[in-house]
Amino acid sequence: MTTAERSLAGPVVPVVPAPTGTSVRAGLLRMVAQDLRWAFQRPYGWLVGIAVNLVLSLAYLLVEPLRDGTHRDWAVLVGTYFAVFILADVTSTNVLGVDAERTRLRLLRGVALTKILLVKNIALMVIVGLPTLVATAWITVVDEPDYRLALTLPGVLYPTLLWLGVGNLVSVLLPYRPLPLRVRWQQRRVWRRTGRWLFCLGLPYALCLAVDPMSRVPRLLSSVLHLPRGSGVHGVEVLALGVVCWGLLSAVAVRLAHRRSIGLDDLL
Repeated sequence: MTTAERSLAGPVVPVVPAPTGTSVRAGLLRMVAQDLRWAFQRPYGWLVGIAVNLVLSLAYLLVEPLRDGTHRDWAVLVGTYFAVFILADVTSTNVLGVDAERTRLRLLRGVALTKILLVKNIALMVIVGLPTLVATAWITVVDEPDYRLALTLPGVLYPTLLWLGVGNLVSVLLPYRPLPLRVRWQQRRVWRRTGRWLFCLGLPYALCLAVDPMSRVPRLLSSVLHLPRGSGVHGVEVLALGVVCWGLLSAVAVRLAHRRSIGLDDLL
């Protein structure tokens, strides 16, 4: 091609190869590692929320002890209680909030909100879900020898996944960035901000009451579909239901975020 032909053809656009499955997975794992590293560095945003909720959950047990645990569901009850209580504040108010600046930079760099939420959910599963599952397995093996892990572990994973989906939805609808209490006190007469902040603080615990009845859904699904009995079958059913609930709630969250053109500029 001559110089004249090149000028008529226009500028040469370099061909960028489409990302392969391996590169996508590598990018996802790298972002998860970054979030885990961030979580264990100052100011320890997620860890503070997790620690506070752990203390609150233990304190609440003094007021309202776990009374419904029988020999065959004690491991699930304990695991579910701590998983949901500890995840409450972190997922509902801080998935996009504590590290708002990092989240904003990722959005500006063109990272999809779906990927951002997925990364944060995986990181929370590692930080909160994994220790809860280990504790549940230990209780099952030590105190519930006749109760199979194939049922207790999915029984804890179900509300955990459900709560992560609820947290994604609430985080998109009501983005929230914690500020020092000193700043909150100085802004206490700005009623719109103060009221929204108090609403954000109370919302997770109100949602606990709304999400908890969802634990009855697996039993209802079994009776409607006439599924065969057995811990293995029921465990797969509960786990699949948790994945479906998490996927649907997360998809709705992303859809609403695109409609609202969320940019995290209105974070408090």
